[in-house]
This record gives sequence, C-alpha cells and structure tokens, in this order.
Amino acid sequence: MDDNRVGNVGLWQTVVTPENVSKVSAIVQQNPRNTVRRIASVTGLKRSSTQKILRNSLRMFPYKIQSHRAIPIKAVRQRFDFANEIDDTMIDNEGFDVGCIWFTDKAHFYLNGFVNKQNSRFWCSENPHLCEEKPLYSPKITAWVAVCSRCIIGPFFMRETTSSERHITILEQFVSTQLALEDRLRIEWFIQDGSRPHRTEKVFRSLDDLGIE
Repeated sequence: MDDNRVGNVGLWQTVVTPENVSKVSAIVQQNPRNTVRRIASVTGLKRSSTQKILRNSLRMFPYKIQSHRAIPIKAVRQRFDFANEIDDTMIDNEGFDVGCIWFTDKAHFYLNGFVNKQNSRFWCSENPHLCEEKPLYSPKITAWVAVCSRCIIGPFFMRETTSSERHITILEQFVSTQLALEDRLRIEWFIQDGSRPHRTEKVFRSLDDLGIE
C-alpha cells in the first residue's frame, strides 16, 4: 500500500506549548499594544496560533483604548477650589439645599441617520466589503438640559450654531419652566461649561437679570 501523505503521518503536533505561551506572554508584557500580527511575526507562530494563545491560554482580550481630554494643572486647581467653596458653603449655611444645584450641558444629534462605525457591525459568512458615505458637514440639532437631584428641565433644542444670543434664549426658557414648577425649585447654584458662547458679557448680564448665580 502506497501512502503519499507522508507529512500527515503521526499525531498532530500542537504549537500551544508552555514555551510558546511564555514567549507570547513576555512580548505582551513588554508592549501590551502589540498587534496579533506583530506578535506572530516575532515568535514565528501563525496568527491563528498566536490568537489561540492570547485568548485561551493567557485569557487576554483586545480592549479598546478610550481617550479623554487632557486637563491642565490650572484647571485641576480651579476644580479643587470650586469643590472646597461648595463644601464650605454647605457647611456654613444650614439652609443650603444641595437638591437645588443645577447642572447643565448640551449635546449634538446628527440628523442624517449615520451610525458610528465603532457601534455598528455587519454579520455575514463572507466579507461584503460594504462602504457607507457620509457628508462632510452633517445637519444636526443641539439639545440643552438642566438637571438637579429632583428633576430635569428640558431638553430645549437649537438647530443653529450655539451663540450667546441663542444661549440667552435657552436660559430664559429654563427660568420660565423652573418658575412654572409646582414646588418651584430654587436655583442655589447654576453650573454650565466654559465654552465661549456661555461666557460673554451679554450672558453674564442676562444671568443677573434672571436671578441666576
């Protein structure tokens, strides 16, 4: 009997050996940002074998790195001072109502229906090579909300770019809604981000006129 499959004779040899696991582990510890392709190239293993070692033997998962805005030291000090001021105010003033601290923020919602590719997947047996186009400048709407521990006021919407005049209009809507509440929650503190349209002389004057500190 002639068997030409000489290379397949015998038991299948696994590459998931303690030695290879140690090699892969050492490379990952040296640089956790290495790709599977790079690790496989350094160790001389196949990508599939490298993937198997990472997932099954080392129990590792390729987590997505998040990015956050860098905060300068000056801003950290300002936040620390603000926290101390709030703390002192609450301690020194027995009538201070923490539930009447209002936090405000705004968010943009795009109207073209485009989904962030990081949150969208297409399941298929083969790569469909899909490509979706998105416009350079997408229409959007801005939503503004004020929140305290007892209720939410808003959202109020803007279709145009945020400006000091439009922000004042939002503030007026907020105050009129706040005054219409049944229990009429006070505004002990009013906190907003430091973007330029929020910090103009017109806005500060409007805050004074509306009785917002």
